[in-house]
Amino acid sequence: MLRCCVLVLLGALGLHVAAAAPIELRDDRGVTLTLPVPPQRIVTLLPSLTESVCALGGCARLVGTDRFSNWPAGVGTLPKLGGLEDAQIEAIVALKPDVVLLALSDRVIERLEALGLKLVVLEARDHAGVQRALHAVARLLGTPAAAAPV
Repeated sequence: MLRCCVLVLLGALGLHVAAAAPIELRDDRGVTLTLPVPPQRIVTLLPSLTESVCALGGCARLVGTDRFSNWPAGVGTLPKLGGLEDAQIEAIVALKPDVVLLALSDRVIERLEALGLKLVVLEARDHAGVQRALHAVARLLGTPAAAAPV
């Protein structure tokens, strides 16, 4: 009810509120993920993905990371969920993430998908891959593509 009143008031003032468009993203497996809004609860299982989320202004959305993520300093207080070889599946599920960002080489992809988690799998092996991954994370966060570092 309150939301409706706010929208009516904004409309009366001539201000328009655009509805957030769904986010559609194709990961490095070729799998397309669609989210109705940018994710607010993100788990990352690779330090470069943690750093990418934070570099694009999404650090506050992180709810857990791999054990090796240590930058920026604030991620040190987040739950540590293992690494590529030993990700803690139960702990990841318990965090109720909107999305999990992980590498193509991660061993838990099939298990996490079977448990109903939404995944974005990104693998950056060269400069072009880094650019592609940064732009994918920017789109996922709802950040303008121009904000993604080159």
